[in-house]
Amino acid sequence: MKLAKGWHDFFDKDVPNLALRIVAMFVGLSFVAFSVALSRTTGLGTSVISCVPAVLSFLTPLSIGLFTFALNTLFVLAQVVLLRRDFKPLQLLCIPFVLVFSLAIDFFVPICQLIPMPVYPVKIFFSLVACFCTAFGVWIQVKAALIMLPGDGIVLTISKVFHTDFSKTKIAFDASNVIIGAGLSLITMGGLFGVREGTILMAVTVGLIIGLLNKTFPNIEYYLPTEGHITLTADDRPVPEEREPQEAPEPATSPDATC
Repeated sequence: MKLAKGWHDFFDKDVPNLALRIVAMFVGLSFVAFSVALSRTTGLGTSVISCVPAVLSFLTPLSIGLFTFALNTLFVLAQVVLLRRDFKPLQLLCIPFVLVFSLAIDFFVPICQLIPMPVYPVKIFFSLVACFCTAFGVWIQVKAALIMLPGDGIVLTISKVFHTDFSKTKIAFDASNVIIGAGLSLITMGGLFGVREGTILMAVTVGLIIGLLNKTFPNIEYYLPTEGHITLTADDRPVPEEREPQEAPEPATSPDATC
């Protein structure tokens, strides 16, 4: 298909490619931001990484977006302290993305509050919608392969500095977020707010949905090329010595490829 080949050839050039991937990154962030706002509105719990900001937003008059930005900034500072000379100043570019993400959450919250959710099944339905939005947003960000956000960066940093397995460190990090959020909610408000069954639903379904998207659109890299272009994702970050680097999948080369 000439249109597909023309798209690939144009966006495989450095400047158009960077512009396309920045747009894709912001699209992904917007979907995740909407998911955070929607899941908070259901009252059934947000994603794991948003547990603590959600609880704090219920506890104080400050917004969930503000707490999200503050928490992610702390993650970046922690990386600076732990990595020291290994920390690349270019990694600070994640902060503008986090700022936009945080502002987008606060933008979507009042909009989502207008959605009527009178009964529990309706809340479950919108929790599932939030799961799909999170999965799609994360999937787009991963495919853009532009920059690693602080929530993942701190896990990789801990894994490198303390020589721990990345997957186990990720599980421990996620569990600690849930425990801190749930504990803070129970102690200060006497119940679970921001951490509930929706959090578990999000943890279980998002990975499955991303896998489904990968199978449904196997040639997305042809339309969002990344090979040979600038990236500040995990592939360019220090990793634990005991972990073998994974080979990146080769993008489709045929102009007839479809997504």
